Amino acid sequence: MAYTTIEPTTAPTISTPLQTPSSKSAFETQLQAALEHARRLTEMHGTESIEVALAWETVEELQTAKASHQKVNPTIAFVRYCAENPDASEARVYDV
Repeated sequence: MAYTTIEPTTAPTISTPLQTPSSKSAFETQLQAALEHARRLTEMHGTESIEVALAWETVEELQTAKASHQKVNPTIAFVRYCAENPDASEARVYDV
């Protein structure tokens, strides 16, 4: 039996942009569409359908994602401040 050795490679780093108002409105639009879809499926099929359960689960996941994205991480804000103001005393690193 022959074995093939796969060489490990490093993936390029991908920087994610900060959330902008346009991406927020796109997320809100997606949440509204999922909510409307779940409501319509409930009206058409009732509450016992698997499709309805999946639609409402999607709405719940989007709402959870929205809530977690709204939390402001003070560490990220501080790092951004230091990057924008490298001469600020808070951004300086001292060797002791």
